[in-house]
Formats: sequence, structure tokens, C-alpha cells
Amino acid sequence: MARPPDQPGVFGAEYDWVGLLAPSLREEQDYPAETRGNWPADLRGTLFRNGPGLFERNGVRKGMVTDGDGLIRSYEIADGQVHFKSRFVRTTKFREEEAAGRYKYATWSTRAPGGIWRNIGATRRRSQAEATVYARHGKLLAFDEVGLPWALDPQTLATTSRYQIGAPSDRPAFKTRAKLDPLNGDWNVLGHDYVEPLKLRILVENSQGLTNTELSMRLPRASYFRDFFSTPNYVVVGLNAVEIKTMRPTLGMSPLLDAIRWKPSLGNLVVVIPKSGDDPFAVEAPPSWCFHTINACESHGEIIADFIGYDSPECLLGKDPALGAIMRGTVRRIQDQGTVRRWRIDLAQRTLREEIVDSSAHEYPTIDPLRSGLPYRNAYIGTQRPDEWWTSSTVRLDMESGQRDAFEGRATQQMGEPVFVPRQGGGTDEVWLLVESLDGRAGVSSLLVFDAGQVASGPIAEATLQHHMPFSVHGAWVPEQ
Repeated sequence: MARPPDQPGVFGAEYDWVGLLAPSLREEQDYPAETRGNWPADLRGTLFRNGPGLFERNGVRKGMVTDGDGLIRSYEIADGQVHFKSRFVRTTKFREEEAAGRYKYATWSTRAPGGIWRNIGATRRRSQAEATVYARHGKLLAFDEVGLPWALDPQTLATTSRYQIGAPSDRPAFKTRAKLDPLNGDWNVLGHDYVEPLKLRILVENSQGLTNTELSMRLPRASYFRDFFSTPNYVVVGLNAVEIKTMRPTLGMSPLLDAIRWKPSLGNLVVVIPKSGDDPFAVEAPPSWCFHTINACESHGEIIADFIGYDSPECLLGKDPALGAIMRGTVRRIQDQGTVRRWRIDLAQRTLREEIVDSSAHEYPTIDPLRSGLPYRNAYIGTQRPDEWWTSSTVRLDMESGQRDAFEGRATQQMGEPVFVPRQGGGTDEVWLLVESLDGRAGVSSLLVFDAGQVASGPIAEATLQHHMPFSVHGAWVPEQ
């Protein structure tokens, strides 16, 4: 990485390895990984992960390390062996730009080449399918916040079609996070329509793949949110404390991301939506930026909602944020890190109280999916030591006692979202954790296996790849059939 001269708020040369998260991985892969350690006999299935894998075409580079064409990667695990495969999601955008040899469309952090006239109206956006991946009805679904998700064959990773959710819409868009109800198999998805940006759609797809509930409402203010909460009776949406200023993006002068302005004086607004169709209500909350929720449940007249919250989204918004600076060769310090926070929403009084559960730096949480929307005990989260760029460690956090069981990786290691894998015959939280990791010293990525009951003991097994993997976002486990 070509590093600029030392400057305040920027890491030195010891963090140049972070640049490995930003180069494209143009070649698709298909090979057995090198394995070592004690691989569990009952760990059989495939880990799918999604994240941006292509950041530049014809000399034009994306503005953010989380902005790029979706690259699905799979780790097929059986008998202590791991077969790795990766394929780009063949969206309409990817196919057209691959044929043209250049970018044609704007994305959320990057304008389309060609100046104002190619970007005016901020309408030339197409899905990159780079954010999340879910397994539904024998298909893999890759999501972006633009358009319908794209379906892939889980064996070959070949892109097959778009996946229709709910009634057709002129310009559909869906949040990239979905919630599965473990009690009845309902899949809760949130959508909106760019023609009416304040209109929120709540869609519930049953276990047979049929949309049996579709609610719509107008949000009380323009805002941005990425994730949400779902309990058996409610959907909860936290609207971040932002202003939406669309003039410059609409005039083609800046990317869509520039329309979002952090304004903590507004505070957050938390919208509680009954799934019964009764009237929703909103309560005020302290300003707190949220990328990812952890879980929510109903208890004694309250909704208890846990999430990763930031005092400010400096890593994403503002002048030269850290997730953008890395694309230009600078590893910028992130002063405001995500902490584990809790909202207690009194349903009768319609009030909210915020608590800090753990003040350490965290991101990329996961829980036992069988406890989604229900009371739960443990969260599994990426974490880091003070003054590190991003998550380098993995922790099991007891959400009742606050007790931490953490494995601390090396200072030259980046560790992503833990993915939860139930153990054969195991009880609640008797699981394996799968974590994709980048070794900055060796310049290669690997898959780590942890016993979730002994996280601090470190990985019990590892599968090492032949190359680095770009910044990975979210994953899904599919057990062997």
C-alpha cells in the first residue's frame, strides 16, 4: 500500500497490511484448502459468505471498501477437509460492465463515470448483490439495498435469476438483513420503494415460500437504517439521527452516500410496528448509529432490543471516513467504535431507556438462530483491542452477566463475523463458530473453527487459502443434507 506521509489520526506503516482488504480478487477460485488442527466429525456442511470482490474497472476505483460487485465464497466442509469456491454474482450490472470493460452505473459510494450528465437524477443504480447471503428453498439469495435479491445455485454458485419477494413493485428495494422466526419458520424482510422513500414495507414469507403478510406504513421522518429487530409480535426499526440532503446527488454532483448527514441533535427515532396491523408508534432515543442489531425479545411489557451502537458513524460518513480512506492507501483511525447497547421499550408507557451492556469495541454480532426474537443468553461478536483499526478478535458475551470469553488475535489479523453452527446433539449455545480471518503478515485468508464454549482457548482447526480475501460482510451456514 502506498502510504501518505504521517498525519494525525492515521496509522503508521505497521498497518499497511490492512490494504489487503481493498484489492479486487478478479479470478474465481475452486480448490481444496490446506487444513490443520482438530476438525469436529459433526461439522459437515457449507459456509457461504458474501462481500464485495471487485473494486475497480478501467482505472475507476470504488469509494468504499464495502462497495463492490458481490463475490460469493463457499467453504464445503466434511471429514476434516475443506473445499473452497468463489463466484461473482452475475447481476445485470456485472454482466453489462464486464462486457463493456468499464463501470456504467453509479453505486452508493461512487458516481458513474462520465460526469454530471451520467449521474443526474441519482437513478442509474443497479444491484451489486454484495451485502448478505441467505439460504431459502434450495437457493442462495444475495442481497443489495437496490432491487430484488439474486438467486444462485448453492452447488455451483451459478447465478440463476432474481428472487421475487411480495407483490411486484415499480422500483423495489430491500434491506439486506432478514429475520427468521424459529417458532413458525416465517422469514421477515423489510422493503421500501425508491419512488416513495418514506414508505416501509414489511413482508413475511412463510416456510413454504409464500408471502402471507404484507404491511406498509409511512415512516415519521426521512432517515437511513440498515438493520432491524423482529419479535413474535413486533417489528422495531431504529431511524438513525441523520438528515437526508439529496440535492447534490440528485444533480449528479456527488454519490448517494453524501446525502446522509449525521446530526446527533435530532436523536434517534425508534418505530415500533405491531405485526397484527395495529397502529405503530415512535419513541425518541439518544443518538446512536447502528449498522447491526443483535437480538430483541418481549419481556414483562417491554421490548428489550440489543445492538451495536456508535456515538458517530465517522468510519462511514463525513470527510475522508476510514472505510473510504483505505481505498486511497490510508489506514485511518476510528475514534468512535461500536459498543453493545440496549433499548428497553415500555409498550404501555411508550417510553425508551438506553443502557450500555459492554463498552468495549464490537462489530458483526450473531446469536443462536433458535433464539432469534426470543430471550437469549449469549452473543458472539467481533471485537478488538484499543487503538486497532477493525475487529481482530472474537468474543462470547454473556448478555445477562456481562462476562466475556474472548480470543485475541494478532495485531496483524482481521477477523470477521462469527457464523453459528449447531453441534450434533448439542443444546442451546453448544455450537461451533466459523470465522473468516485475514493474516496480514502472510497475506492470506483462512477459516477458523472455535468451540463456542471455550472461545478464549483459540481456534481448534483452520483451513488456509492460497490468497487474500477482500473485505467480507455476512455469511450463512447450510448443514449437509
